[in-house]
Amino acid sequence: MFFQYLVNEELIDEQANPMRRIKNLKEEKTVIVTFNDDEVSRIINDLKEEIYSNVRDKLILIMLFDTGIRVSELCNIKNSDKARRYILMHGKGSKQRLVYISNIMRKYMRRYEGLKQERFKKRSQDEIKVYYFLDQSAVKLSRSRINKILKEHCNNAGVRKEVRCSPHDCRHYFALKQLRNGIDIYSLSRLMGHFDTQITSKYLRGLEQEDILQIGRLHSPLNGLKIKQGSMERL
Repeated sequence: MFFQYLVNEELIDEQANPMRRIKNLKEEKTVIVTFNDDEVSRIINDLKEEIYSNVRDKLILIMLFDTGIRVSELCNIKNSDKARRYILMHGKGSKQRLVYISNIMRKYMRRYEGLKQERFKKRSQDEIKVYYFLDQSAVKLSRSRINKILKEHCNNAGVRKEVRCSPHDCRHYFALKQLRNGIDIYSLSRLMGHFDTQITSKYLRGLEQEDILQIGRLHSPLNGLKIKQGSMERL
């Protein structure tokens, strides 16, 4: 159970699990409890955008919820990793992947970058770290700092007690929301940086039956086909 926990939390890869060949007598199918849309909205809107750190923290929260990236990946984003439409992520095991920049992310990235430039304009370039997210002293943000940022605004937003309010829960929210929106497992696994779709498929357990039915309706094989309706004769 301990090693399976490490795999689920993506602290180790599935192939590095020494217990992977040992099967439980009965597999426990746990349902992931994560944020709902209303909670996410309250968490993000808890920041007032008045100063540099507020805009930075708001962008951090938006990026966690909107892309599902790991907190370590977020900390390690460098200025050179950012392009116009995507960000290059440096994932586990030196694996790289591209993550999209959504419209809402682009908006707040521009605001953050403007405030960042203004804040550190009197510093020489060798004083400013190469990392994208910086603290008040132009130093790379730590994982513990990002954890505190999320916890603080979760508490202010009154998130349910059964949600742990960790950056990994943002990743769970991203996966479930993408599945509800009809994304396929393969595409989702690519976006999340999983090496195996079996890891991604565990998020399916969090879908309600009505969600699955709605996805089926949206992706019905006959959607968009022209089917002629014949005249009905009375028997």
